Amino acid sequence: MIPLLRHRYEPDNPAVKTLIERPRDVRMSIDARLQLRVSSIIERHLQKLGKQKAAAVVLDPATGELLAAVSYPVPSEAQFAALSASPQAPLPDADLIDRARFGLYPPGSSFKVVTAMAALRKDPALAQQRFECIRLPDGRNGNYVGKRAIRDDIEDTVPHGSVDMAKGITVSCNAYFAQLGAEKVGAQAIYDTATLLGISVARPNTVKQLQQYLAQASYGQGQVVASPFQMARVAATIAQGGQAPQGRWLIDETNPRVREPETILPADLAEEIGRYMRAVVTSGTGRALNASTIPIAGKTGTAELAHASSHAWFIGYAPYGAKNGKQIAFAVLVENGQYGGTAAAPIAGDIVAAAHELGIL
Repeated sequence: MIPLLRHRYEPDNPAVKTLIERPRDVRMSIDARLQLRVSSIIERHLQKLGKQKAAAVVLDPATGELLAAVSYPVPSEAQFAALSASPQAPLPDADLIDRARFGLYPPGSSFKVVTAMAALRKDPALAQQRFECIRLPDGRNGNYVGKRAIRDDIEDTVPHGSVDMAKGITVSCNAYFAQLGAEKVGAQAIYDTATLLGISVARPNTVKQLQQYLAQASYGQGQVVASPFQMARVAATIAQGGQAPQGRWLIDETNPRVREPETILPADLAEEIGRYMRAVVTSGTGRALNASTIPIAGKTGTAELAHASSHAWFIGYAPYGAKNGKQIAFAVLVENGQYGGTAAAPIAGDIVAAAHELGIL
């Protein structure tokens, strides 16, 4: 902009002409076909669920390129017009927020993948560490961390018994992850892993503050918040053998997101978590997707709220087990959708099917 300032009274100056006549195209990684299909899929499912707000992010885990990012409801033409007319004025409606990239929500059990990463980074043998899930005096299932009772979902009517990491992820046992995080992994390891993935785990986001809510944070509650984009990166990290892509949506010279993928886990440990995520679909909380012709690995999330229905999450990648060829990683959030396995997972399944039909997979 310096030439415009320096020669502001000289419109024919060569430096001014060069700047004004430069190409203004922006090249994005978004696949317009998939973007439209994901928008339609979300709208259809929300109508069926009787919900109004959701978001979905689809990434290419190999490149980190954003293939689709849908925030619903889509802002209306009137909202855009009001914003354009007065950019500094208060937003005409909070629904203008880009939920996909910038909405922050408790991730619930989808965060258990991050805790599992932290555990294996600290000691791969922790995958075999067992904790008990028992019947509590109030009739719910769970266990105690110190004197605090940790409860599993009210729909879990039978205690999970002796639980290791494979089972803990498959059946999404809160009691297992609370004990694993608080007693074996620790605040520093969870903080470090979450920070590498851009996820805030406390307010303020410090190890000391996390320590106060460590049991709850270990299964994605407490003060943990993440965006669908960040949780899609978590899934992409597992799909890419432990390499976390930064994620980008601009693919021309204006792209500021040029950091190389960061190693979070060795490939064999990422593959181990991937097997657990596949079991979520074949026999666990995400088995609504087991009939998919494209094998999916994923993790459900039901993020409890104090005064509203839980947010529903499903993160994952497909095709599972692909040694060559394209994959997608994704995160789906339905605000107040209640259960990840019933509200968010079917949306993810339709997104995978759409990506296959479009030749992206």
